[in-house]
Parts: sequence; C-alpha cells; structure tokens
Amino acid sequence: MKLYIDGEWLPGAAEQPVLDRWSGEQVGTVAVGTAEHAVLAVDAAERAMRRGLPVPERARILGAAARLVARRAGEFARLVTAETGKPITAARGEVDRAVQTLTWAAEETRRTAGEAVPLGAIESGAGTLAMTVPEARGIAAAITPFNFPVNLVLHKIAPALAAGCAVVLKPSEKAVLAAGLLVEVFAEAGLPAGWLNLVTGPPAEVVDAWLADPRVAVVTFTGSTRIGWELKARSPRKLHVLELGSNTAMVVTAAADVERAAADAVTAALAGSGQACVSLQRLYVAREVAGRLTAALGAAFTSVRHGDPHDPETVVGPLITPQATTALKAAIDAAVAKGARLLAGGEVVNGVLTPTLLTDVDPDGPLVCEEAFGPLLSVLPVDDLDAAIDAVNRSSMALNTAVYTRDLGEAMRFAERAQAGTVLVNMPPSYRADHMPYAGVKDSGQGTEGVRYAIEELQHHKLVVLKP
Repeated sequence: MKLYIDGEWLPGAAEQPVLDRWSGEQVGTVAVGTAEHAVLAVDAAERAMRRGLPVPERARILGAAARLVARRAGEFARLVTAETGKPITAARGEVDRAVQTLTWAAEETRRTAGEAVPLGAIESGAGTLAMTVPEARGIAAAITPFNFPVNLVLHKIAPALAAGCAVVLKPSEKAVLAAGLLVEVFAEAGLPAGWLNLVTGPPAEVVDAWLADPRVAVVTFTGSTRIGWELKARSPRKLHVLELGSNTAMVVTAAADVERAAADAVTAALAGSGQACVSLQRLYVAREVAGRLTAALGAAFTSVRHGDPHDPETVVGPLITPQATTALKAAIDAAVAKGARLLAGGEVVNGVLTPTLLTDVDPDGPLVCEEAFGPLLSVLPVDDLDAAIDAVNRSSMALNTAVYTRDLGEAMRFAERAQAGTVLVNMPPSYRADHMPYAGVKDSGQGTEGVRYAIEELQHHKLVVLKP
C-alpha cells in the first residue's frame, strides 16, 4: 500500500512488509512516509478546503461510501483479522458498525444548521437580524489505533468530512491495510482530491509535522492516555478531541440478576480479545452474591474458544504483539505472587493469552489501576453499593461504567454518583452505539465522539449580524 496524497497513490521513502498476526505470512506491504510527505498532505488538504465541498455532495459521498463498505465487508473483515489478530466474527461486527457510522454521517451532514439569535430583545440590537452559521474549523489530523482499524478510522473521517474539514490520516502502524482500503472506497465514492490524505510512517516524523503546522486546526486522536495528553501539551492552540484509555468497571449488587450480569461480563471482558478501551476489567460485586457470580464467570471463561482468529468460533485471539502478551502475562504472574487467586486462564497457549479470571487482587495494583488491554477480569467483592461507587471513582480514568441491579433506587444512585462519560444500567459497560455521544472524563479524554456530536466538535458557529 502506498501513500495517498492529493488524489494520487505515491511511493514512500521505503516499504515494510505486513504480516498475518497469526500465521506470520506476508499479506501486503506498506509505504513509509516522512515529514515531507506529511507536509504535502496538508498542502493538498488546504487546497481542497479553498475549493470547498457543498453539503449535498458531502452527504452523497458519505452515503456512497457506506454502500461500498457494505459491498466489500468480507474483504475488510479479512484484512482486520490478518493484520491485528482480531477474531473474524468480531471483525465482521466492526465492519457492520462502520457501515452504520457512514450512514449516520451522511444523514447528519444535511442536519447541521445555525440558529437565530434574538439580538432584537435588547435596545442595542433593535432592527438587527442575527444568526449563527456553522463552519468547518479547518484541516483535521486524524490519528487512529489498531484495535478498531475500520470503524474508529471512520469515527474520525466521516464526521470531519460531514463538517467540511479536509483530513490528513495517520493510522496505527499495526493496522494500515484496512485504512488504505477505506481510502480506495472514498475515491470510488467520488471524494475530490485533497479531502482525504493518508500518510503512514513513524509518528515522530508524520505526527510531529502536523503538530507543528499551524494550518492543522484539529487533532482527533484515539489511543493511549499518555500519548493523547502529550499531543495536547505539544500543540495547545489546536482543538483536540481525545478518546483515551480506561480500566472499565462494572458493579453487581445483591439485587441484580446474577446470571444475566455474568453473561454480559464475559462478553464485555473478552470480546475482541479484551483490546478495547471499554473492555471490562474491574468487576465489583456484593459479597452475598460474589460466590454465585464468580462460579458462573469461571465456567464461562474456561469454555471460551481461544486460538486462531480466522476461525469463526474463536472469541479470544492473539494480542496485537508478542510483547503485549508477554507484558500482560508477567503482570498476571506478579499479581498471583502477591496473593491474587487465578480462577481461569493465565497461560499462554500457541501465543494466545487464555481468558483470565482473578480474585483477591490487590485493589491498588496495576491489574486494577492501569489499563490491561487484554482478556482479563478481576472480581473484587465489596460490602455495599456505596463502597462499590467509591471504588469505581478512585480510578484516574473514566469512560464507561455499568451497574446491574433490579432496584431502581440503586440504579439512580449509581447513575448520579458514578464518575464516567457514560453510565449503563443492566447493560455491559463495553456497549457503544455509533450515533450516541461517547466521551471520557478525567484522564480518559476530552471532547465528544458519536457522529453528530463529533460534527459539532469540528465546526464553530460564526455569528452574523445584519442591520439595514
């Protein structure tokens, strides 16, 4: 795959092979871009924005792209699995969501509007007509992770184009081929040159060039907490939309449907091999039902299929790199050495970390306080709901959280007091619909995603005042 700048596929300074994460076979190559390529991409985006792209044309292109992704869904899913090791069933689900993201963006493009401002309500505004007019903030630099290499890329591209922002895209070096296929789709859908530019290569060259370029108005980033805040610190005058990490928590009270909570917890912890910022990591459970819940979880974790991600029955595949597997295995071993009890998994079989369930974990240890990003769940008994809420809120990260209870009062108390961008009741904390507002608080980020909300972030409202 080459670089894509100003409507043309260009060679990079070098090429690197792309290997299947499971088999090790080469599945493609990717060009290595440089800072010079990054600047060329901004040049192209600047020219595109000067030419403009009318709202009806933006909507038409996004709708056409949705249909093309749906038509090529199998190809996208196979690329995602090959590059990242994401189980094929999860990859197919991601592509289905990507079609929804594009469809929502096409619809929301036509709904962006300003509003009348009643300046005539005061004496100094008598005889005036005032309104706000939405305008694109400018060129958007989109920097995306490996774990959702189709849908999270589209959560950057689609709202930006809908808002009228040209895009310079840097996907994760661990997941580039799917991004290239998306660029092909937009070209086929009729997106004019310069509106979407793809530059792969070392972040120290590509991203640094965009941070230093005053023509780049927006940085929209999904990835680690550390890197996200570093990007903001290094370019404070730009607008930043940051969707960062978390150590997602769920609470099960004594009034919960325990079996339902257990089934949802398994999915929330293990889907996509646990490599999502909303993957369940901390489960706080009332002591009186902890035994039932732990038994149900242990049986489920032991029976979950793990191994070859190309197998449709596989739930847990390899982590993104062998180094990630080694690091998480070492953290599990360290926790067990300090007294944690291993109820399931904790082994590496054919390069795959088996679904891991722990209890008696140090509540101040790394498996609870840091983001694990793997198929791991810690069960932590608590005395009551207030203790659970306090434990949830002790984290410096707060994206999604959930409570399972059949007591309306408990549900309302949790919703009011839990610190999170999203609170779910009797739904897994890993839940996300692509048109809902999606945002973290504390160290989990700033700004809001979800198609309409992201469009609003990427536009400012110019005030126009008319007086005859």
